[in-house]
Amino acid sequence: MDVEEWVMGHETAQSMLRRIGPLTIAVAPLVPALQRIVNLHGRHVLEVAGASGSAKSEFLLQAAVKCVLPKQGFGGWEGSVVWFDLDGHFDVLRLERLLQAHIHDYEATRQRHEEEGGEHEDEMEDGEEVLKACMERVYYTRCYSSLEFLSALKSSRNQLLRAQSYGKAVRILVVDSIAAFYWLDRAAPSNGGGSSGKLGLSLQGVMQAVVRELKELRNLSHPTGLLVMVSKCNIYSSNFTDGNDRFGGIQKENAEEDSTHEKDFKRLGQQQREFMPAVWQEFVTHRLLLKSQVADNNETLFTAEWLRPALLTIDEFTVHDGGFRLTTR
Repeated sequence: MDVEEWVMGHETAQSMLRRIGPLTIAVAPLVPALQRIVNLHGRHVLEVAGASGSAKSEFLLQAAVKCVLPKQGFGGWEGSVVWFDLDGHFDVLRLERLLQAHIHDYEATRQRHEEEGGEHEDEMEDGEEVLKACMERVYYTRCYSSLEFLSALKSSRNQLLRAQSYGKAVRILVVDSIAAFYWLDRAAPSNGGGSSGKLGLSLQGVMQAVVRELKELRNLSHPTGLLVMVSKCNIYSSNFTDGNDRFGGIQKENAEEDSTHEKDFKRLGQQQREFMPAVWQEFVTHRLLLKSQVADNNETLFTAEWLRPALLTIDEFTVHDGGFRLTTR
């Protein structure tokens, strides 16, 4: 290779961006509030926090629906979702209703366009076939303990590779809810390392193993990347309680200094204590806070605010049969 050929290169910037594009595909079209973060992609870890009843599971479900929908006509990702249900809140009927709502909107739009004399280059897909294909892209696992969760994470490696070989790459990994077994793991005795030097099933040991497995799964998810989305129920300290606080009076285990997430909540004037181990807090790259309140018309109104990165804008939305609906003040 001569100097001129080396300087010219083998590809243009446009072709390079097209080649590496799948690594940084934005998830803005997924659900409300995510459009605020334009650089959220398949190497990030999004923690959706909030009190009980703040639509955390619904938020994750809406993202999963958008991921499994076809690209053509629906604007979805046409990818697969691995869902770990740790608290039993997964509603398969709700998943089906959301998919049917998107299919119905697609068919209605298509029919209206045809009545106006428009033409479509693609053939209209059968609604039942689309629904079946979308449901097949959701890999669901119910876990009843941290040990089962870790075993499921390990077994998911082959699942990710098999899905990629079939052209159904896993794009989102969902954990609902990451703190479901917090109290059990916290009460579990640790063997202190023992003769083998291994951590027991203590809270710290479990979180270290979970983070390690999630990192390995992300490394296997080339080239599209794997976005990790988790939900977590907030716990408030004894001097701050509300109607949704079931765990009042919890004291911080490491009281020497505030965690980064605690500083996020102090910025909001809330006395929330971050109870997850430091290894998990460092693993999380983005954090979204969801809240619920009753509007004047007795309709439940939800708000979404970014804590990491910190944004001043708060999105308001309601939940309907067809999904989220942004509201305007």
